Amino acid sequence: MRTWQMDTLATLRSGLPNAEVAPYGSVLEPDSLDSWSDLDVAVRTTSIVDLESVLGARIWASQTARDAEWQVIRLVLDDGRRVDLKISGAEAILPVPASDNQIRFDAALAAARCGRGNDLIGLHLVLGILRESLVHRMVAADRQEGRTHHRHATVQDAHAADVAALLRAPLGPATARGAYELYCTSRAEVDPDFIPAPEGLDAVITRGLGVPWSRPSRTP
Repeated sequence: MRTWQMDTLATLRSGLPNAEVAPYGSVLEPDSLDSWSDLDVAVRTTSIVDLESVLGARIWASQTARDAEWQVIRLVLDDGRRVDLKISGAEAILPVPASDNQIRFDAALAAARCGRGNDLIGLHLVLGILRESLVHRMVAADRQEGRTHHRHATVQDAHAADVAALLRAPLGPATARGAYELYCTSRAEVDPDFIPAPEGLDAVITRGLGVPWSRPSRTP
């Protein structure tokens, strides 16, 4: 059965005809490959790689690192594909990250983790997003009150209940979506130029839910 990971691998090979494109990870192990799996690929090339052009989609979120040999790039595309690339021999072109890039990346990873039932990692990521949303609420309270010391509740304190309500619900991809929404709402209050962009996260979740999945039974 063809999967989006296999199709994306074919797209990379077609778009980088002079490069060595070597997949690794779950795409080589069909029994472990599912709709939440990302695509892991190592690329050796002597030409600059325009990732959006080669992959045929905009980059919604990214995470980058580098060592002596590899440029390591983890991508979330706006169509919901997640691709981890290791590139050697030439640079890859990336757009300027969005101002909430790290929150976007964490939300996408949290959705995938919770979708798989990796609740410890998923919740860890969600809590980080929620913490940032509460920071924006505290900044809003400071601005509204004209001070940073608050002996009594402000109007912003009511929003703590939104976080508590989200965490009371069963963990799943919707938890990550809810956390990102709370972040966007709180940030927009203190940053008028901020524009929420949940489309990439929605695509990750839609793609992940495209293949039937059931939570594995827990062993005692």
